[in-house]
Amino acid sequence: MVYNEAQKLPIWLRHYGRQVGLRHCYVIDHGSDDGSTARMGGASRIGLPRSPQDNEQRLALVTDLARGLLRYYRRVAYVDADELLVADPARYRDLADYAGRMTADAVTSIGLELVHGQDEAPLDPERDIGEQRGSAIFSSSMCKTNLIGTVVNWAPGWHAHDGAPRFDDLYLFHLRHADLDQALHRLAITRAMPWASEAAGRHQRGEDDLMHDIVRQFGRRPLADEGGIVTPDGPIAADLAAFVTDSVPGATANHPWSVPLARYGRQRIPLEPRFRAALMRR
Repeated sequence: MVYNEAQKLPIWLRHYGRQVGLRHCYVIDHGSDDGSTARMGGASRIGLPRSPQDNEQRLALVTDLARGLLRYYRRVAYVDADELLVADPARYRDLADYAGRMTADAVTSIGLELVHGQDEAPLDPERDIGEQRGSAIFSSSMCKTNLIGTVVNWAPGWHAHDGAPRFDDLYLFHLRHADLDQALHRLAITRAMPWASEAAGRHQRGEDDLMHDIVRQFGRRPLADEGGIVTPDGPIAADLAAFVTDSVPGATANHPWSVPLARYGRQRIPLEPRFRAALMRR
């Protein structure tokens, strides 16, 4: 679901076009007026009138749409414009191959923040992400159950659902902090948007200085000397084990499962070449 995502939507369309085919991609356009949704190849645009950002309303819409699509598809994934799902290329041809072989009703992606390292230049939109960014840190907030084969009861933000998180070979690369200039540009858009609740989306309405500090802090974290994101005894595996340990059934219908949020890895982990290749045009 998008609003004026001129920077991220082209990346999203290229990635999922390669992974599942554009004819299977649906973009919910919440009143964009920057021309970003005018040309989307074979992807389907679902146009909505512009209104204040209401996360509960958005959740209900996406849940209903997923329910409808599951009448025609065996699997449905929901992701934001700055979220790229990748099934481990060592085991799967692409995301469609993974979905076809998936046996669980729902899979939780392993959340990773793609990092803007100190020695890395601003992103060039004419070049591939995988060519320009080479490290990531674990992000508990990006461990989302976003690939399903049955209707689930999501909590707002898709950070939890009505079941225990189940991890496999599915990774989510979050682009929000992958480039400082783009992060500040997007923040200016979301800060100026009308919101249905003063309490909602505070992390999307902060000051530039805070975003600057977050991106730079991630980029300054030490780079692990060896290993990668799939190393069995590496930092990502340890962070993931702690996430599972601290995930417990929730107390309310709106938050059916409680998971730890805003936990980030202490080290930047170099991406294996196969993952960098999966983030490039092919």
